[in-house]
This record gives sequence, C-alpha cells and structure tokens, in this order.
Amino acid sequence: MAVKTRYISNLTLFYLLSLVTLTLFFELWRLILLVQLRDLAEGVPLAVLAGSFAVGWRFDFAVSSYILLPIVLLGSLPWLDISRNRYIRWFNLLLLYLLVAAAFFATLVDIEFFRAFNTRLNGMALQWNNTPGIAASMIWEMYPVVRYFLLYFVILWGFIAVVRHWLRDLVINRKPSPVLTNVLYLLPLLGLLLLGARGRVDVKTPLTWGAAYFCEYDFANQLALNPNFTFMRDVAYDSGKWRRAERLISGIYNPRAEHIVYGLLGIPDTTAIGGRMHRQVRFQPQNNDPANVILIIMESFGSSRIGCLNEQVPYDLSPHFDAMAEHSLLFTNFYSSGMHTSSGVFSTLYGAPIMLGRNLMKHMAGQNRFWGLPNILREHGYRTLFFVPHDPHVDNLQGFLKANGMTRVYAVADYDDDRRIGTWGVPDHVMFDYAYAFLSRIKDERFFATLLTVSNHGPWQVPDVPFAPLPDEIPGHKELNAFKYSDWALGRFLDAILNDSSFANTLIIITADSGSPDRPRVDLDLSVFHIPLLVCHADWGKGQGRGRRLDRLGGQLDILATVMGQLRLDYDDYSFGHDLLDSSAAGVDFAHFSEWYKIGYLEGDYYAIVRTQAQPSLFRRSDLSRNLADSFPGLIGDYQQKALAIYQTAYYNMRRPLPPRSAER
Repeated sequence: MAVKTRYISNLTLFYLLSLVTLTLFFELWRLILLVQLRDLAEGVPLAVLAGSFAVGWRFDFAVSSYILLPIVLLGSLPWLDISRNRYIRWFNLLLLYLLVAAAFFATLVDIEFFRAFNTRLNGMALQWNNTPGIAASMIWEMYPVVRYFLLYFVILWGFIAVVRHWLRDLVINRKPSPVLTNVLYLLPLLGLLLLGARGRVDVKTPLTWGAAYFCEYDFANQLALNPNFTFMRDVAYDSGKWRRAERLISGIYNPRAEHIVYGLLGIPDTTAIGGRMHRQVRFQPQNNDPANVILIIMESFGSSRIGCLNEQVPYDLSPHFDAMAEHSLLFTNFYSSGMHTSSGVFSTLYGAPIMLGRNLMKHMAGQNRFWGLPNILREHGYRTLFFVPHDPHVDNLQGFLKANGMTRVYAVADYDDDRRIGTWGVPDHVMFDYAYAFLSRIKDERFFATLLTVSNHGPWQVPDVPFAPLPDEIPGHKELNAFKYSDWALGRFLDAILNDSSFANTLIIITADSGSPDRPRVDLDLSVFHIPLLVCHADWGKGQGRGRRLDRLGGQLDILATVMGQLRLDYDDYSFGHDLLDSSAAGVDFAHFSEWYKIGYLEGDYYAIVRTQAQPSLFRRSDLSRNLADSFPGLIGDYQQKALAIYQTAYYNMRRPLPPRSAER
C-alpha cells in the first residue's frame, strides 16, 4: 500500500488497519465458536446467525478499541512515535501482541465455558481462583487442551503476520509522516477509539451486554457477545456493578420488600427478631423421638437425566434412584437456587437465596450470619456432620460450614490415599462407604449428616466398578457414565442403610446441587435448575411405605422447612421456604434461583427472568420460545418485584448478625 501524500498519516493508517484487523479476527473466533457449538444453533435461521455477526461487530470493535487505546497513546508521541524510534516500536508491538494474546486466550477459554454454563465467559470463572491446581487439572483431563492451543497459536500468529505486513508497508518502508500531520490525525483517532470502547453515543450509559439481545433465539443473542467484553465488565467493574446490584436489592432498605416476602411465605409481617425476618415454628405436640437425618446432595443430578422424571432419557442412567422413588415422596417440580455446588449447599442447608454476583462461602459476609439446619439441629442435640470426597477448602466449604453450625467436615484427608483417582479426590462410593461406617457407630446421640457427591463432575473420572457402563461408541459416554456411576454409588449406600436396623429411625433426603443442561433455550434455562427432591423414611424403603409423586412447585429454599416439618421439632426460622408436605401452609408456591446477575422466578404457569442490565423476560413454562413480557406487563412487573424482594430481604438479614439465642427464648 503506497501512500505518497504528505497530508496522510501513515502511522494513523497503520493503527486503523490494526484496529480493523483485530476486529475481524474476533469475528473469526465467533465463527469458530459457532462451528464448535453448532448443535446449540439447531433451529436458528441462517439470517439470524448472520445477525449475530453483525451485532457482534459492535462488541468486537469495543474490545479492539480498548486494546488499541494504550498502544496508540504510547506509539504516537511526537518525535518519539514508532515510525521514528525502533526501540519504542519494539516495545509498542510487544505490548500489542501480549494484550491480543490475552484477549485471544479468553476467547479460546470461552468455547468450553459457554458449552458448560450456557453463558459467555464472565466473572464466574474467578470462582476457581483459590484452587488453581484443581482447576488446571480438571481442564487438562476434560478437554483437548493440545489441539485447542494449536488452534490458539495458529490464529495468534496469523494476526501477528497481518500486523507485521501493515507495519512494514506503512511504517518501516515509508518515510515518516510529518509530526504535525501525525498529531492532527491522532486526535480524531483517539476520539474514534474512545467512542468505540464506549460503544454508544448516548450520554447515560455505555455499551452493555443487554445490547446483544436482538432476537428471540438465546444462542444467537449470546453468540453476538465478545467474551472479553463480558469477562472484563465483571472484573473491571465488579465493585461498581456489585454496588448497583446492592442498591437494587437493598437500597437504604425498603420495608415493602419484607412485606412482599411475608406475603409469599404466608406469615405475619410484624414478626422480627434483631431486625431480621423471623418466624417461630412450634409443633403441637412436639416429637419426642425425632429421626436421624441423612441429607444427600448429588452433584449435577438433574431431572433431565433421571428416568422416573424424564421418560425421554435414551439410556437407563438412574435405576437405583428410580427404585427408591417407588417407596418415597418424589417432588417432580423442584428447582435448585443456582448452578454451582456452593449455591446448592448454601440454599439447601440455610434456606436462603445466594447473593447476586457473590459466592458467600468465600466472603467474610458469610461468617456467623446464617441460621439453618446445622444450627437448628445442633441446638436440639444432634451431631452435625458433613462428608465430601474432595478438598474441604474448595469454595471455602469447611470454613463457612463450621462458622455456621456444622460440627465437623470429613474430606479427602480422612480417606485412604490410595483410593484417590484424580482431581476430585476419592470416588463417590468410597465417601459413601466411609460415611456409612462412621454413622453406624453413632449409638448414643442423634445425627444430621450431609453427604455431597462429586464424581458426576468433569473430568468425569469413574472407578473400575460393576455399574454397567455405557459403551464408548455412545456420544458423551464419559459424562453419561459418570451420572450412572453416581446413581450406582447412591444405590449401594441406600441398600446398606435400609438393611441396617440401626438406621431404622432415619429420615433420608435426596436432592441435587444443580441440574443438567438439556438443549438450553434461554440464558437461564430451566433444565440447568430442574432437580429432584426425594423424601423417605428408612422404613418406607423396606416396602412399608407407598411411593407418591408430588407436583407442588418448590426449590432448595423449601428443604429446611420440609425437613423440620417431618421432624416436628420447634425452631426459629430465618429461611425463605415452605414445608412442602404441609398442605395447610399459607403463602404462594414459588421457585427462586439466580446465576451471577440474573434471577429466575417461577410461580404458577409462568417463568420470569429478571436481568440487572437488560430487559426482563416472561415465558410460560411449557413454551420457552415466546417472550410474553410485552403482552403481560403487569404480570412481569409483579414477578420482578417478588424476585427482587426476596433478595432485598435476604440481603437485609445478611447485614445483621444473628441475635443471641437467649434473646430469642
């Protein structure tokens, strides 16, 4: 490209072409993502997918502008620009290549992140920052890392080659443009980059990810996003974003939010202790011989893969759970509070929603602030025990639980070292065997034992045991076999419990931490949160009780009240759920869940998605293809208010320490 006129800045042309080149390479990454996840694009018209690239150009240009801004500033200083000083040129190019390498790496990581979580790369990825060794091991074992890195280096080298071509043609092999010309062109170039980075001319707000939602197809909307944009908005603006979310869910404090929650739960709106929402639950008569409690939280044990909950499952993945359901109470319309283990454990044990954009187990806000099943049953003389196959410090699990009522956490160090098989410690059946042997020795006191499985998690490593694995020819056999193995381990444990007379008076609760994605159709797809809840007394499993399916809507927020209703022990309740087995309970049946800064709310036949930076959506649960928000503005407004009220009240509770127990009596 020969540029002969002295009135044109070759330096500015080089940076403009670098900006366009980088934007085009981000479009190439979008094409690679589409090819890799083409199964999610089934049913999306080609014209709509083309629209994803057109809308995505805006986000790609914004990220490219952010990257080029410091490069242009450092490389365009009068008399010290890269066309006149080779040392500055070397430094400038090295900085550009490093920034682009980091951006391309984030785009590479986004491929499998999107596949796993049905969302573009965001601040969720930082939830592994305290266990990098486990995260690295898991990634190496789960994904074709070598092939991905080869792809990464080929594309990175392609970008470098194109930029070096522009550099030789416009800077190295050309006489430097006059300094004044460069300065005059620099100002509009910086203006373009600033405008591109902001993404909008509107003075109120810059470009947000909500601008990518241009059609009714969720995959196409998310395809339009740039993962560097979504990730850096969470990282660079996390504190401000959290403050906005904090104002949204708390404000100075809106008493109406608490009244709304009281209405949902059907309790008087004047009941409070220490400024916290509170209700005293008293049973007449109280149980003089309450049962032991075994609560089993199965990793990713979603309803979409359980035979008795989904007749369309092509393989028999859950024969042992299905058999147990024949003698138990099975809730078919039940949902998790989030899509991570930490959120499932937290809401199941403490009956409260997780916080927007925060893992409370990792933050000091989670210390000595929550009153749940561990505290309540410990107060009634139970030993409160938690069993997990892996490192107890993942997600600060041990620290949080012990600070909030759990007596002891048994983890990987408590099992034989030779039983470990990979990233996640020992397989599930080893943890189950240990828990059974331990619990069977408890004779003189009651216990509340929570067992958390993990084998049904990537990299899906299962031991060589006779669980009738699916053949390798079946697509996704590793993941399916991990699910089937976890069911086998569960059945083996249940057989031991049900055939041991020392567990005769034992209440068994089986649920999951989160669901299993099943061809997701919206950004908070119900399959990711749809999980089982099975309630059983040990005697029922011997054929003395009849199985029953219950379609009552509920979620992990309801487990605390449901367990206490079965035990019939008086307790002070700070939770947000109902006793799902109490048909006389007042209030509204609902399910409430969230992921990062999005909230899902289910009530009746409708499902609302509330977003902090985009418009809400409303669907019928039977049809997630049609957004009804514009057709029912009053209904979506009501559901949005309820969803936020739960957060407002939960946040208000969290900010206040638990009152002294003596004050409550």
